[in-house]
Amino acid sequence: MAEHSGFWFGADVEILFSGWPLGHGHFHFYLALLLVFMLSMVAQMYAMTPMSTPKIVPKSLINHAALHGLRTLIAYLVLLCVVTFNVGVIITVLLGHVAGYLALTLYIKYYYPVPVATPPADDAKA
Repeated sequence: MAEHSGFWFGADVEILFSGWPLGHGHFHFYLALLLVFMLSMVAQMYAMTPMSTPKIVPKSLINHAALHGLRTLIAYLVLLCVVTFNVGVIITVLLGHVAGYLALTLYIKYYYPVPVATPPADDAKA
């Protein structure tokens, strides 16, 4: 693999694991891009969901810490993908973040719509 001093485009990139998908063909490269897309989509969805304040119960604190660790792990994995400076990977990360934002926003708007205020009934006209 050649050393690159800036942004570059190509399929000869190592993403997350040493030697993968480098040298395994285009199928593995596109599979890696799909993985990067899904990771960035999940990272965006996790970033949009608020972390609740845990109760002072050991089980609740452990669950809260585990969820926070998972959120941080996913964010760092997406960061490691971007650090390859491959333009295709960076575009995939951006598209994943946009898709995650749209998916969660549309889900919230569809399943939790904001109630429309109805005007008060005017009893004086009756």
